[in-house]
Amino acid sequence: MRSRGTVSRVSYRYHEVNFSDYAIELHGVQYDAREIEASVRECVAAAGNVCAIQPEYGGELTLILETAGASGPELARRVMGAVVDRHGLAPGTVCLVPGGELDGSGPPADTSDGAVSWRHEVLRRLRAGELTVAYRHEARPGGRSASSSTGDSPSAVVAGGGPGSDASPTQAGPGLTAEAMRTDVARLLGVEPADIDPDVDLVEFGLDSLRTMQLVNQWRRGGTELTFAELVERPVLNRWWELLAAAGPAAESGSAEPADGDPVDETEPFPLTPVQHAYWIGRRDDQVLGGVGCHFYVEFDGGAAVGTGPVDPDRLAEAVRALLRRHGLLRARFLDDGTQQIQREPAWLGLLVHDLRTAGAAEVDAALAAERDQLAHRRLAVELGEVFDLRLSLLPGGRHRLHLNFDLLVADVLSIQIILADLTRLYRAGPQADLPPLPYGFPTYLAHQESRRRPARERDREYWRKRLPDLPDGPQLPLAVEPALVETTRFQRRDHLLDPAARGRLEQLARQHGVTLPMVLATAYAEVLGAWSAEQRFLLNLPLFDREVVDPHVAWIVADFTNLLPIEVDLRESSSFRQRVRGLQEQLRAGIGHSSYTGVEVLRDLARTRTDDRIPAPVVFTSAIGMGDLVGEDVQRTFGRLGWMLSQTPQAWLDHQVTERDGGLYLVWDAVAELFPPGVLDDMFAGYLRLLDWLARDEWDGPVPALLPAAQSAVRDTANATDGRVPDRPLHVDFFDRATTDPGRAALIAADHVVSYGELADRALRIAAALRDRGIGRGDVVGVTLPKSPEQIAAVFGVLAVGAAYLPAGPEQPPAAGPGCCGGRRYGWCSPTATSPVGRTRSSWCRSRRRRPGNPSPAASRCR
Repeated sequence: MRSRGTVSRVSYRYHEVNFSDYAIELHGVQYDAREIEASVRECVAAAGNVCAIQPEYGGELTLILETAGASGPELARRVMGAVVDRHGLAPGTVCLVPGGELDGSGPPADTSDGAVSWRHEVLRRLRAGELTVAYRHEARPGGRSASSSTGDSPSAVVAGGGPGSDASPTQAGPGLTAEAMRTDVARLLGVEPADIDPDVDLVEFGLDSLRTMQLVNQWRRGGTELTFAELVERPVLNRWWELLAAAGPAAESGSAEPADGDPVDETEPFPLTPVQHAYWIGRRDDQVLGGVGCHFYVEFDGGAAVGTGPVDPDRLAEAVRALLRRHGLLRARFLDDGTQQIQREPAWLGLLVHDLRTAGAAEVDAALAAERDQLAHRRLAVELGEVFDLRLSLLPGGRHRLHLNFDLLVADVLSIQIILADLTRLYRAGPQADLPPLPYGFPTYLAHQESRRRPARERDREYWRKRLPDLPDGPQLPLAVEPALVETTRFQRRDHLLDPAARGRLEQLARQHGVTLPMVLATAYAEVLGAWSAEQRFLLNLPLFDREVVDPHVAWIVADFTNLLPIEVDLRESSSFRQRVRGLQEQLRAGIGHSSYTGVEVLRDLARTRTDDRIPAPVVFTSAIGMGDLVGEDVQRTFGRLGWMLSQTPQAWLDHQVTERDGGLYLVWDAVAELFPPGVLDDMFAGYLRLLDWLARDEWDGPVPALLPAAQSAVRDTANATDGRVPDRPLHVDFFDRATTDPGRAALIAADHVVSYGELADRALRIAAALRDRGIGRGDVVGVTLPKSPEQIAAVFGVLAVGAAYLPAGPEQPPAAGPGCCGGRRYGWCSPTATSPVGRTRSSWCRSRRRRPGNPSPAASRCR
């Protein structure tokens, strides 16, 4: 039997059909409690009644479930893992109660009021301590699992604050004066204090984000209340002094112990940061461009030829073991419930040594190539605690190669520098090496940050919520294959070393134009992306180094402290490069001022507003300018010269990284090679280098030169040569004219019959009449979810006949899943099952659709 499509008119008014009665809202996203409860029941056979509630508005999800005889810790982790896997949401608390404790009958199945009463009663009993809680599992910063029937897990607040730096700066005195402030700035920038005009933008003197972080770090440790966001927003000395005077002195801190609350048990599981969570989800095989860890691989080549001595394998192994004992996150494992846990013993299996000293040249080359191919694309088993590894190849002639793997779940750029520096000291001096003390680690740091940033987080969340409807997607670059069809994600590197002279020239010009060198490079990168992008307005991901170190010990913690900042690039209007870079810098300053709500969360929110599975911002720009060489001279004198490197990031298309190297700049593009047609990335990278050469000539007041190769420009010109006669009436009018003049002519040939023009037009006009009866007309949108058939074509012509637009969708797609493309306009649906008006709007769809598990790029968001 052939199904006939029916059409439903949709009311423009918004009504939350029962969903608000079950809504759990976290970070601006609504989840249906019933779906979460169903997931728990499906995955946990031992569960009876399940209740998902939110004890406080905006607070964490609490799950209460009846069990019988199951192990508390094991079952709680299974429950959390099920919710993370199905909904991409990590519950804050899981309470296990005896069977029947939730009123045996469970929530009423049909009535919203009954369900509300039941949930409110469960929440009331929980708050009053009337529920018999056999086991309680907490997964919040500083939280600890507890098996008591009442009482909350202790929380912790620690001393801290101030964005970090790669060294421990000189402490500012508790009485910071305007002149002392200018002296500190001058010392950092290498100029005389008298040369700094207190009303001039300090960027003109070379101030950048990393140096600003160092100043904030220094001043806050001395007892001042200044934030990185405040200083970056307007980097002018007189403005900073006004802010400092208005804030007044802060309580002096610097203690190595938490200032308030109970100490944090750092052996207990604790939550992932938003960036860690993005990496953790993205590394799964079921994610688009997943199946890889956020991973960094680097080689060191040593021997007499490069001025280093041989490496002693036993000493090296002992140094690695001491390094793992020192840094907690190098012993971390990542659990399936969306938490991480520092283990007492590392998972490292020991130093693997390849002895190739007697092998021939061909055998050595083949062995090293195979080792590089395996390790560079390695996905470390972080669930087992494998987050760092080191191997040694002994080569002929006294040479050696050191192979290092880092999973960036536990290390940002500064952490990698710390690891290499500490490893060098431990190798030279043994376990007794003089290293800064680490009285606490990342769990304690996060516990403090959660408490300290809560007020700013709500403010910043509202800022991004208002911007969300107008944020674009990532650039639409030419692709050889859809990202979802890439079976094995493998990255390739393109690199270039900008020599010290060229770097100095660009840096000098940047200061003259009142911008930072990182923003010059980011804008040049955006110009290149725009030259190849189908859209001239897109998002670019910029990582922020967000290590706050009022307590000097935080400066030596190994962890991933990064945040993300999505920056909007708009190249639609012709303007000079100088205008473009200044505009991008202003966006950066404004975004940093609202970065307590993280960029990963912004990108998640943006992804939920889209109707497809595209990653919102799959291109990244990472600058470590100001942090010094990635690998210091001491490290290279000990282990060998810095050699081949590669990074990979789940769900990213292209990641541009800038680090300092031998006084110059090391420019790197790491990209998923299979995504792009042959030659495209080479042409883009060559265009980027040509643009930097052009910028070095100080032609910033004009538009950038053409970046596309001549051959590609010719292809585009040919494809866009669409001159010709423009129809003076809609195309479907020709169809109805033919149906009038020759109604018996065959229009469609189906599998078992032929449909004439007259019959097809009759069906279409009947559908058009039904649409008019329901108020559908010009400017409205009607979804068509029929399979390919004569009925589908009749529905399309019927929609066009009333002056509306049709929205094609697959028949498996539910009627409520498409209107996000309608921009809030009125819409209806033609589908084989629709028999009555749907009565929904875009707003109600957005609030009630089931959330897809998974993350945006974000990492597209890899942040180093």
